[in-house]
Amino acid sequence: MNDLQFLQHLLQINSSNPPGNEHLVTEAFIERCKEKGLSYKLTFLGHNRSNFEITLQGKTDKQLFLCGHMDTVSPGSGEWDYSPFSGEIADGRIYGRGASDMKSGLAGMFLALEDLFLKNEVPPATVTFLATAGEEVDSCGARAFLKENERRTIDALVIAEPTDEKIVIGHKGALWLEIKTFGKTSHGSMPEQGINAVDHMLKVIKVLDEMKVEWKAMKEPLGNSSLAVTMIEGGVQTNVIPDQCSIRADIRTVPPQSHSQFVELLKGKLDQLIAAEEIYKYNVDPLLDRPSILTEPSEEIIQVAQKLKDAPNTRHFGVSYYTDGAVLNPRSEIPTLIYGPGDEKLAHQPNEWVSIEAYRRSIQFYKQLILNYGKQKTVQSTPAQGGGV
Repeated sequence: MNDLQFLQHLLQINSSNPPGNEHLVTEAFIERCKEKGLSYKLTFLGHNRSNFEITLQGKTDKQLFLCGHMDTVSPGSGEWDYSPFSGEIADGRIYGRGASDMKSGLAGMFLALEDLFLKNEVPPATVTFLATAGEEVDSCGARAFLKENERRTIDALVIAEPTDEKIVIGHKGALWLEIKTFGKTSHGSMPEQGINAVDHMLKVIKVLDEMKVEWKAMKEPLGNSSLAVTMIEGGVQTNVIPDQCSIRADIRTVPPQSHSQFVELLKGKLDQLIAAEEIYKYNVDPLLDRPSILTEPSEEIIQVAQKLKDAPNTRHFGVSYYTDGAVLNPRSEIPTLIYGPGDEKLAHQPNEWVSIEAYRRSIQFYKQLILNYGKQKTVQSTPAQGGGV
């Protein structure tokens, strides 16, 4: 099975999350490892879910981690020109759910490591390939890895999310909130007898609109923070004053913004509305909390990537989406490179594809990254970091 056939095989596996079924992808890796004689580690997470690891001992104990996730989002209800689990090849592209996000990057990393093993090439640093479950929902795989490896050191982290072959040094943080307002039902013809939770939610949304401006921050190369109300639900029926209303907000942050400070500031403003008797009761519940991460361009892993791109002064980029790096490296203490062959604009879209040439270039890029990282003088290792998210 050549490099293209291997990616096709991964794309033909339905690992949509939920439910995930990432162990089906793990089995594809295991089958290839057995064929090539490559040792591996399997960590079961239950319900046909697992993490998969390979480690190649290097010339030093410096630790380089290559990380990617095995799950994808669902194909959705949009129309596909090719079946989302076909791995169809057309016009120099390979199509399928996960082609860009991120089975092409995942396969590229694995094949780079496999090639080094088969050629008996020993890298300067010890290299671990970690394929995780659950990144698209709750990062259960990354969290399980941390639980088992709390003191394991990581000197540099490479994540194969889609970057269109650009050198990405960080991503924005993500905070998802569910906010509820409460009231009291009454007959729709007698609104004065009730407390209208929908009316009160309009005041909450006004507070969020004000905070969107007050709290806005900008950090290169990540760009601007953002806040959007993305869902709303409330009411019983047309002739009943509603006693509950809920919204969900998607907040994207940049350093040094603090998610906990945002929540406290929001609660303070809503408490003021209660004191002024403008709203009755509320609740704020964080649904997802992922910090931003950002790496200095002077770090070795970024410098090596730049040299491989033959552009020492190349521009560094940031991305809006979050990665497992937010779990593995929540305080940006581990130098992290995000680099993959996929195009982030195609992620989660119908007719997702990746350029075959970009995919093949990524295999060589990851291989050369492995062979060149760690040649500089070893610095103090950084333990894998859990918590804080």
